[in-house]
Amino acid sequence: MQKSLNTKGDAPWNLKADKLVSIDDGVIVEASGSVLLQRGEDYVKADFARYYTATNWIFVQGNVEARMGRDVLTAKEAEFDINARTGWLKDGSIFMAGPHMYISGRQVDKLFGDRYVFKKARLTLCDGERPAWALDADEAEVEIDGYATLRHSTLNILDVPIMDAPYMILPAKTSRQSGFLIPDVGYSSLNGGFYSQPYFHVIDESRDLTFYATYMGRAGFMPGIEYRAHTREKDKTWLALDVLYDKHTFTTELDDRVSPNDKKFNTNEERFWLRGMGDGYVGDSPWRYRYDLDYVSDQNYLREFRTMLNGFNHSRDAMYDMFGRDIAEVDKNRVSEGFLYREWDRFMVTLGFRYEQIPYLGHGNMKHDEDTTVQRIPLNAYLYKGRIFENLPFEVQGEVSTAYEYRNKGVRGLRTEIHPELSVPMNIPGMSIILNGGVRQTWYNSSHYYKETSDKATRGSGTKDRLIPEVSATAFSQLSRVWDMPERELDAVEDNLGESSLVGLKHRFQPRVTYGWIPERDQSENPIFEEMDRIKPTEQVQFSVTNIFTTKKSTVRKDKEGYSHRESFRDPVRWELATGYDFEEADRKNYLDEFDRKPWLDVYSNLEFSPLDWMSLRSKVYYSLHGDGLTRTDSSLSFRNKEWGSWRISYDLRSKEYNYRSEMKRDKRSDMRFTGTKRLITNTLNLKLSNLFDVYFKTEDDVISGHNLGWESLIVYKHQCFHILGSVERDGRDTTFRVMLQFPGFNM
Repeated sequence: MQKSLNTKGDAPWNLKADKLVSIDDGVIVEASGSVLLQRGEDYVKADFARYYTATNWIFVQGNVEARMGRDVLTAKEAEFDINARTGWLKDGSIFMAGPHMYISGRQVDKLFGDRYVFKKARLTLCDGERPAWALDADEAEVEIDGYATLRHSTLNILDVPIMDAPYMILPAKTSRQSGFLIPDVGYSSLNGGFYSQPYFHVIDESRDLTFYATYMGRAGFMPGIEYRAHTREKDKTWLALDVLYDKHTFTTELDDRVSPNDKKFNTNEERFWLRGMGDGYVGDSPWRYRYDLDYVSDQNYLREFRTMLNGFNHSRDAMYDMFGRDIAEVDKNRVSEGFLYREWDRFMVTLGFRYEQIPYLGHGNMKHDEDTTVQRIPLNAYLYKGRIFENLPFEVQGEVSTAYEYRNKGVRGLRTEIHPELSVPMNIPGMSIILNGGVRQTWYNSSHYYKETSDKATRGSGTKDRLIPEVSATAFSQLSRVWDMPERELDAVEDNLGESSLVGLKHRFQPRVTYGWIPERDQSENPIFEEMDRIKPTEQVQFSVTNIFTTKKSTVRKDKEGYSHRESFRDPVRWELATGYDFEEADRKNYLDEFDRKPWLDVYSNLEFSPLDWMSLRSKVYYSLHGDGLTRTDSSLSFRNKEWGSWRISYDLRSKEYNYRSEMKRDKRSDMRFTGTKRLITNTLNLKLSNLFDVYFKTEDDVISGHNLGWESLIVYKHQCFHILGSVERDGRDTTFRVMLQFPGFNM
């Protein structure tokens, strides 16, 4: 039976039940058996209901279930004002799906909006009659998508009382709101015990702040702040700053707790790190901006605190996820740069800055006025590649740049360059050819600055210039063959549902030849602001062939019309082989008493091999044709399984010969920088021991010395309503222990 109730509101409530009885001329309506009172998404279900038409008040009893707003309530019996959506419940409970939170009480008062007061309350994230943990309280006031306030509460583990708290506030949210985040607690052999407490503050829908309060037993208190904003699709900001008045300073190598062999000191007590990125528009104009900030107090800061909640690892990941740009490794110079720019169809202009910091300058090391690092203020204009005339194959692109180059010690001045390029793409039967030609005209107006007076203070001063042409040509082609195997396709029947078969194979063969030529020009009197100020003569020819194998699979699937085939493609093999010949190296006259000519380029192999879904090999290998063996290797072998996890082993090699030819083009023997031989093995293991336990382990070892460079282990216990994480990490001279407790439903 069904009855429409005339209540206030946009739409009437509809009452359904097995039996409906009207009392006192319709003043009271009683319903029994599968009672359902519904309006839109709001409803009340029960075994029995008594509705008072004059007051819009309803009493329900037996297996009560109600939705008044966003969440579902259950009770033995209840009364509601169905217009105001207020009332009370006896032995009631509410389940919030977003945080997966259960709250129950002997009596529940539903207040206006989404607020509830529970008497003799219990709160838990756990399923089941006997939760792994629960909070019992004399009274709990809960606001959906807000907070739960508990008075006189007790923490129970498997129904055993553990700890009392007179007052407690917990998040009860399904959306982003302000509040405390899970803290970071542990022990570091360098900094002692530490506790880091973050607080998350929502400014509005597009902006937020995170405050960090970190205390380290041996280092002191380190506050920090992180700001995020994403106001429009292309307007993004991420900024962070940490400061520390450090108890640790040192003036001898023996006292250096982070890098004891670098012969650098750390006498500064005031330590900090400022970093950030930003992209966006300048107001409502067509001009845009982009910047990266990275400035640190000393050479040890980033490595010493890299694993903290707001440390290097977190900041690097956060900026890369938000902007797709990376920052320098912990042991590299810090670079801050940015620019304003505007784009047209084929044209762009930019005005920017670039500041490169050497972190170890000052505080007991080399003084800042001895710094020879170049800082720049560049102005650039770019012409994108495109045709000069629509009916002719000539394409042109170019760049005009000028920059003021500044350093504390050494050459300062203005550098201006024009670099136009012309290309001619041609297609002939079976082959494509691209011819390129360009010229680089550079002017310098500079002077030397030295604190002391000497002859070298005037060397290279004045106006200098250079004109360097460049020519290149590339020819490439592709041959392919396809093998179709329709006889291997499985029948589209129920017995083959989900099964796959190989039904096709394609092989592509791509040969390529590239020639490049840059003549020798005397640039010895020109200043050096960057590597491009010493363009070395080049005459090289390079050969490469690439093989790509593509498989075609057919999988039986079920659709509306029955059973059919779905095709899928993948490249299990991609292999590039390359080498070449350096004519300049073959005619080299310098350094022959010490270094032999080695004109043949290393044989380069780049293999991507994934024969199975669960195995893949990635290998880049450089092999010398002059008897030096392997000069560089970047290889990794990975195994994956959805149920068991993954294992990845990597081998990286750098020999002192791998940049041989580039070093032979140095002006002076003293300018050569050969790298020492390095051989590293890295193992990374992700293991799913069970549905409850995950294990992660990573280690990096130096093959030559036999020393371990660092390792990290993590074990995770994943219960339905809480996670426990324990980790140990060894990085240099620091060993860090951490334990973290996470509650998946408590979102901030």
